[in-house]
Amino acid sequence: MIRPGHVAVILAAALLLAGMMLTNPDYNSILRPFVSHAAPGESGATRLIEGRLTGWRTADAIAFSDYSGDKLRRTDGVFLIAELSLTGRSTSTLVAAEWVGASGRHYATTSRVNGLRQQIEDVWLQPGLDMKAIAIFELPPDELEGGAVLLTLRLNPPLDGTVLLDAPTDPAPHEAVARFDG
Repeated sequence: MIRPGHVAVILAAALLLAGMMLTNPDYNSILRPFVSHAAPGESGATRLIEGRLTGWRTADAIAFSDYSGDKLRRTDGVFLIAELSLTGRSTSTLVAAEWVGASGRHYATTSRVNGLRQQIEDVWLQPGLDMKAIAIFELPPDELEGGAVLLTLRLNPPLDGTVLLDAPTDPAPHEAVARFDG
């Protein structure tokens, strides 16, 4: 004969187990990097890097010179030029940047303007030294407002932190052609 007390204990255990299963994070959530969020104009920091978005602007084209002459790059969207102030915290490291658009999509820096000085791909961060860098993205114009720059370690260890720098609330200044010296 089944006693009501035993049934109640089994039902309570089943409800507790179901609640634990529904609230337990999945594997992808457990191995996600920690995100340090920074409001517009503020610095964000992780264990290894610190960064701040110091300026931003957009352009329809980018003009620059390299060893083979003058170049002009155009895009069907818009070029976003993000100016960054970066610092290494405890060791020398390389960083990468992504633009997280208003829709949540991630955009990598463009490789169509290689060779510019201070591009984030070429900057080694050293502990205690402030470095200036630029990150250039090609993206649709509707991804600007409400977006943010995401800074990660170049090698991107899955458990190390990332820095999410919100864009200013003011619209980005726009140029027809942004010019850079080699």
